[in-house]
Amino acid sequence: MKKICFVISLVALLSGCVTGQTKEDVIEKVWDAAGGKKTWKNSRFLTFVFAPEKDGKAVFKRSHLWDRYTGDYRFETKTATNQTLIVLFNVNNQKGKSFINGRSLPDSSNAVEIKKAYGHFVNDSYWLLAPLKLEDPGVSVTLETPEEIEGTLCDVLHLNFDKVGLTPGDQYWIYVDSDTGLIKRWKFLLQGKNQPGIFNWTRYKDLGSGLKLSTRKENINENNAITFPVASVLISVEPEKFTKK
Repeated sequence: MKKICFVISLVALLSGCVTGQTKEDVIEKVWDAAGGKKTWKNSRFLTFVFAPEKDGKAVFKRSHLWDRYTGDYRFETKTATNQTLIVLFNVNNQKGKSFINGRSLPDSSNAVEIKKAYGHFVNDSYWLLAPLKLEDPGVSVTLETPEEIEGTLCDVLHLNFDKVGLTPGDQYWIYVDSDTGLIKRWKFLLQGKNQPGIFNWTRYKDLGSGLKLSTRKENINENNAITFPVASVLISVEPEKFTKK
């Protein structure tokens, strides 16, 4: 009898989560956990390093510095031949200059590197900033049935994209801790892929302005992770960072 009552109570709980709140309620919970919309609006300068790991070792690193108010951007990484690549451009118009070991690239190569850098900006920033992009134009969100993830009851948001982004066929499922509003896990099925990726979100930190985000995403099926060893909101940045190599 006790077991039957427990099952009935659990069903009632899950049913209440489905019918008692809307997707807007869950999205607001995510915003609150991340520090709020005002905090994000006031976070002008953002710097972060995108550093995938495999078997506990860094595979490569890509450094980003972004003026969110103007769109000015500084992208740095190492090439396959271990040369230093710097791309100074604007994410709004994708115009700028690229440098290899301090040497300016010709126009044809420059256009290629800016396009690549913009693609890295879209990909790398999404891994860090996804909780803040649930209400972006073109993002379709539906609230699905809650699921228990490693003992935590989670609200589930399903994301589709309406002709936005570089791969609009991607789909994401965001698992939100129903108590804290923090994202505990995401699952994604990328455009053209048959198998989903599933990553647990850990190492939440205050980036310096009250903006709280996960800086480590761990693949639950493979020994790899996406990490952000650097992720900070800066009070100010020297203008030369966006104009000089």
